[in-house]
Amino acid sequence: MEGDGAAAELRAVGTDVTAVDQRSAAPAVRDRAQAALAQVGPPEMALAVLVLAWIITFIRLPQLRHDQYGTFGFDLGIYDQGTWLLSQFKDPFVTIRGLEIFGHHANFVLLFFVPFYWVGAGPIFLLVVQVLSQASGAVALYLLARDVLRSKWAGVALAAAFLLNPTNQWLTWEFFHPDAVAIGPLLFAYWAARNQRWRWFTVAAILALLCKEDVALAMFVLGLILVFRGHRRRGVVVALLSAAWFLFCTRVLIPWQNGIGPFYDTFFGDLGNSPTEVAYNSVRHPSETWHLASAADRRTWYWKMLAPWGLFPLLDLGALLIAGPMIFVNVLTAFPYTRDYRFHYSALVLCGTAVATVEAIGWISRRAGRAFAVTRNAMVLVVLVCAIISTRLWGASPLAADYDSIWPLRSDSRAELKTAAIAMVPSDASLSTAYNIAPHVTHREKVYEFPVPWCNINWGVNGENLDDPGQVQWLLIDGTLVGSPRDQALLDDLLHGEFSIVSEQNGIVVAHRVQPAAEPPGPNPAPGHCYPRPSLRNYP
Repeated sequence: MEGDGAAAELRAVGTDVTAVDQRSAAPAVRDRAQAALAQVGPPEMALAVLVLAWIITFIRLPQLRHDQYGTFGFDLGIYDQGTWLLSQFKDPFVTIRGLEIFGHHANFVLLFFVPFYWVGAGPIFLLVVQVLSQASGAVALYLLARDVLRSKWAGVALAAAFLLNPTNQWLTWEFFHPDAVAIGPLLFAYWAARNQRWRWFTVAAILALLCKEDVALAMFVLGLILVFRGHRRRGVVVALLSAAWFLFCTRVLIPWQNGIGPFYDTFFGDLGNSPTEVAYNSVRHPSETWHLASAADRRTWYWKMLAPWGLFPLLDLGALLIAGPMIFVNVLTAFPYTRDYRFHYSALVLCGTAVATVEAIGWISRRAGRAFAVTRNAMVLVVLVCAIISTRLWGASPLAADYDSIWPLRSDSRAELKTAAIAMVPSDASLSTAYNIAPHVTHREKVYEFPVPWCNINWGVNGENLDDPGQVQWLLIDGTLVGSPRDQALLDDLLHGEFSIVSEQNGIVVAHRVQPAAEPPGPNPAPGHCYPRPSLRNYP
């Protein structure tokens, strides 16, 4: 009995202690929150207004573009169908692309989106995620500039320059790419490493690496920068883990998933078919490398990536090296879109130019001695002016000269017809459709961009294993987008045989299969070619 009483007394004491801890914890949390709020002043409020205005603007405009059927199956439909398939626990074979989702890129960040797809998320959700990540990059840059330049207002100004940056704006027009989602985490990782906030760095670095395999190259360089700055052990770990992740994704995961190999290596023409070959041949043949690097389209790209920052990134090549691997890839690849400042290939380069600008201004200002503040403010003002001019000339915001032609600000009566046409197709039916309708119908297992799967266009790695067109149940075609005589001949043949028109209004055709394919499709056609049909005897 005495033991029971002692135990009860101890339990009572423990309860009292827990209650005291809970009561003391609440004021502690409240005190920290109040302390954080007390630090919010005009600079932080200005930053919040800028970021919020940017978020609202660049969610509204791309959503308007999507609602007006201005987005495309490549690449929005790829990511939307892939994420939907993952959410349904189905084989994530993306028929828009003819590849497994992770045989295309190592976009593991898509797994975080799966729970949202369970409750109906889709393309607009992907847009919101990307815009929030890009906007968070402005916050990270503000923190970096605040610490390096010792001025909150300088941080606000450079964050504004980041939001005004034409590339940052055009990435939202492109709508969704994991490269752009990596912007926020990568910039936060750099800021956290700069301030030795290693827990924050670890979280941000992992999030960035999960976006796409290319990010590992930037993280590898960041690891080397840490080594150079005296954090040898951490830097070596970051560099080695990043290199290992890149090799795993490109040499193991992607080839395993697509069954072919790391096919992006083939984009470098005569320089080689692997990273080591490309690197070796670029050094072995310096004249050829210089010829590529100094070509007119490359010079234009350099200018449009650097001019919005007043060319300051060139004054801190150490920090700019974060963008080095992607600059190398974009310049030497035979794929021209990598050298367009508006597209996702420039997302990681944008991060490198941003941090290099802050570091360059800080380096120059520190050498100005007592004129630190004056020098810093003058350079920040130059960057801000360059950003305003650049966004006017090349941007996609309401400040841009071409704003009215970039975004579909006027309603399109055909958009309502397309929406009505989509409603006629069963939600689980397989269909081949126009490229601008595809992103609206990708929550299904089989959806193709016409003339796929009758023709082998943008399918797989080497056009392998094209699907049987006899399984397509519906056609949903915008006749104004059927451009080539071959595609028109194919469509006419299908509508006068295997398919019957359900609806046709203003060039928008909905047709349902009424007859099976006359015969098996035959051998897989070569890329760019079609399965043999009488209607296509005059076309390859």
